[in-house]
Amino acid sequence: MIDIFGILGLILTVFFILVVLLLLITILLVSYSVKTKKVLFPGFILFVLDFLYYPLKILTEKLGLRKGYIDMISNDMRNFIYYKELSKIPFENRILLLPQCLRKRDCPAILDSMKGFQCTNCGRCGIGDLINFCNEKSINVFIVPGGSFVKKVIKLTRPKAIIGVGCHIELREASLVLEYLKIPGRGINLEKDGCVETKVNYEKIKKAVLIAKD
Repeated sequence: MIDIFGILGLILTVFFILVVLLLLITILLVSYSVKTKKVLFPGFILFVLDFLYYPLKILTEKLGLRKGYIDMISNDMRNFIYYKELSKIPFENRILLLPQCLRKRDCPAILDSMKGFQCTNCGRCGIGDLINFCNEKSINVFIVPGGSFVKKVIKLTRPKAIIGVGCHIELREASLVLEYLKIPGRGINLEKDGCVETKVNYEKIKKAVLIAKD
């Protein structure tokens, strides 16, 4: 008689060993990438990070690593993978999405139901200067009030590439949507997240929107 439970136990054991091996290989590859600034097998790393996303999040937090560490690595891998594809997209076919939390508390911008917050270039934050910079390259900028608004912007503009700014969790979720839509993108992490008056490196954004073929 076939021992079903024995077979199941064997399958689970083999599966567990494979998962551990994948995890160890990924840790070594990520460590190498961090130390050398050279990424080996980014697709493989990203596959493991997605496949073991929740266990890895729990493990890294238990080890005392920065919260959202796995999300940040995932974002870095996707930025690396889609760099060349993004570089081929003309500037006028790209859009830049900014979270409304970058605005100051006393921001005079008015919310447009179709275009998001309309910057008045008041000088209270760096958004106005960034918009002027992007306008010179015919790159449309949208200050979005929330995740659901992003879908509206995509339907409205039909972009071929998207550069987005947000917290690490939002960037990962957005990247999964872009992969489904087959739109190359690039994510820029906030340096200070939250709901109000967050911070970002505006120079990083400028470099990201201007990525082009060498």
